[in-house]
Amino acid sequence: MLKQKIKNHLNILHKKSLRILCGLSILIAIGGLSLTYAFFTADIPANAGYSSSLDNSRDMKEKTKQAILQWMKENSDMPDQVLAKVYNAAARTGNRDLILAICLVESNFNPHAESDKGAIGLMGIMPGVWLEELKGKGIIEERDDLYRISANIAAGAHVLATYLSETNDLRQALVRYVGGASWYATRVFRAQRKIELAQLSQQQFALATVQD
Repeated sequence: MLKQKIKNHLNILHKKSLRILCGLSILIAIGGLSLTYAFFTADIPANAGYSSSLDNSRDMKEKTKQAILQWMKENSDMPDQVLAKVYNAAARTGNRDLILAICLVESNFNPHAESDKGAIGLMGIMPGVWLEELKGKGIIEERDDLYRISANIAAGAHVLATYLSETNDLRQALVRYVGGASWYATRVFRAQRKIELAQLSQQQFALATVQD
């Protein structure tokens, strides 16, 4: 009877030992896999995928900018640094392509342009009509500010937004912007479309390069 109890006790101990050994084997295997993974991923930053996406986004934005700047160069005699400032100021308005299209039609991107009717600068601002309001809004401080790239574009964006809020129609707002000429909106929209095509061509080229 005692022998049987001892035998049973030994069997129980043997089974427990097997469970412990089995558990240790699993832990060792998991530890080995963890070390292997750590070794192969040691040189990969934790945010590598996120950084790659940001880099791709920045690269695409820069290529888009260069494509539009190239289009601007083809339509203006202004120096590269002037065109770059015009681009950056237009981009800050949130309506980059439309603003650049107006700048082309109004002045061919010349910050010092003046029309026969007295319109000033890149976006052809009429100081006789808008000077006091622009000063009151803090957009400019004096008339000569309209020759500055950033100030003129901010002023033009304000004038266009004013007309758009009154008409709720971009074509009509552009007609009012220029003082009633119906052809004006068509020319602006055509220029805007050309800017969009310049961007599309760049994107198609970038896609073709990746596929090759």
